[in-house]
Amino acid sequence: LGFRGTACAMTEDVHAALRRSSRSRIAGSAILILCLGVCAKDNTFSIASQKPVAGFGRPSHAFLEQQKARRLFTETSLLRSKAARKAAEEVKLSSVRQSTVNLVKNIVGAGMLSLPHGVAAFSSSPQAVLPSLILSLLAAFFSAYGFVLIAEACEATGETTYTRVWARTVSSSTQFLPAIACLAKAAIGCIAFSMILGDCISLMISPLHLPAFIASRDSVILIMTALVLYPLCSMKSFAPLAKFSLLGVLSNFYICAFIALRCLDGSYAKGGSLFSAAPAAPKFIHGEGMWSTLSHPGISVLLSILATAYLAHYNAPLFYEQLAPDKKTGKKDRNFFIVSVLGFGISGLIFCLVLAGGFLTFGQSSMGLILNNYAATDGLAVLARAAIVLSLVTAYPLVFLSLRKQVVEILGDRGAKLAEEKPRLSTVVLLAGVTAIALRLRNLGVVAALAGASLGTFLVYVAPALMILGAQRRNLVQSPKGFGGWVARVMQVFLVPLGVGLGVIGSVHSLK
Repeated sequence: LGFRGTACAMTEDVHAALRRSSRSRIAGSAILILCLGVCAKDNTFSIASQKPVAGFGRPSHAFLEQQKARRLFTETSLLRSKAARKAAEEVKLSSVRQSTVNLVKNIVGAGMLSLPHGVAAFSSSPQAVLPSLILSLLAAFFSAYGFVLIAEACEATGETTYTRVWARTVSSSTQFLPAIACLAKAAIGCIAFSMILGDCISLMISPLHLPAFIASRDSVILIMTALVLYPLCSMKSFAPLAKFSLLGVLSNFYICAFIALRCLDGSYAKGGSLFSAAPAAPKFIHGEGMWSTLSHPGISVLLSILATAYLAHYNAPLFYEQLAPDKKTGKKDRNFFIVSVLGFGISGLIFCLVLAGGFLTFGQSSMGLILNNYAATDGLAVLARAAIVLSLVTAYPLVFLSLRKQVVEILGDRGAKLAEEKPRLSTVVLLAGVTAIALRLRNLGVVAALAGASLGTFLVYVAPALMILGAQRRNLVQSPKGFGGWVARVMQVFLVPLGVGLGVIGSVHSLK
């Protein structure tokens, strides 16, 4: 079949000659290499060539067509594989719209249900709502600014985790501070989820008049942990839970609509159809000035709860990494700024709705979990509690996974070995600790305020400012210039004492 077949025969002859004489082996090897090299490089010996070669036969037409088809198939497969890899890389990156939706999902959650209690901590007058709404929007602004600062620090250092960015910009010897803060945040998230599940489910089943060992709050927490949360947290893959993500978002929107409806229809006002059925009667004291309430030290409780509610900053490096760059400039900074403004802005509007609706309905009687204020016989309230239960049950394993990862990271190789060899044991130990604390605590508002004061203020205000200032000091990023740069510098420096002051005052008043 052409010259290559003859060349193979020639090589067999050469090998036979080599066996006859040991002296001719070196020369024969050189001839062999030369022949094969010529065969490989000379296009006249290619099978694809249809030119006849003197002394050798022409390749058959069927053989040439077969080789052509094979080459075409190979080239097509390579092109498809390259296109598939490129498409896969594009899928990993999120658009501005997708990232905005994911950020809103990350922010809006159970933390908003404590906001009315934050207003009740310093006022019982309806006039306190307006300054509280302004504070909520200001907290959204500063939270978005801190979110953007973390992204700038990630861009400057090339790191993709909160702790590593801190180590590169501030100090590697103190990187345990954000690690512990993130660990505590995940732990408090699980504790708060267990508390809400116990409160909501016990109120939902209270009209059934079941025995106390089944229907009490503590029993519900234990039963839910053993029969629902433990199996979910022991799953090897949480992919099946992704389909419930949309239900969680819809649940939060329903809760907001329900709170607004009950505020407007007057069902819990004096003389309303559900006034007597409420666990605590609404309580308002008129006469307080609108702005005089801002001087009350208890306002730090609201600010601490807001820090917890807006806390998504430990995920800022992940959002920045997965965001698609601008098609014109190839950079992410502009797109990330848009995502931050939209995400925190939309979340701020939702929080304002819950804050105003809940407080204007119950006033100073607003509980740490505002859903506990609504009557057990309120049908729409039962649906709201069922909605938050569904949302928390599907989100709990993801928060618990974050907690387990933080614990493993802090313990190092020993923790990684334990998690790999005995994953169920580590799950049982962590769940038992979370459940024990949830059984002891009763007021979700205190938990949210204390978490925001001690952890939220650090992760939202203090740490982002220190990281970007450290990056500027180490010349990892250029310091801002001009009047706009001076304003940015002042804001960055201002965030540090703001976060520290809110943390100290908020912690003191939360524990009172």
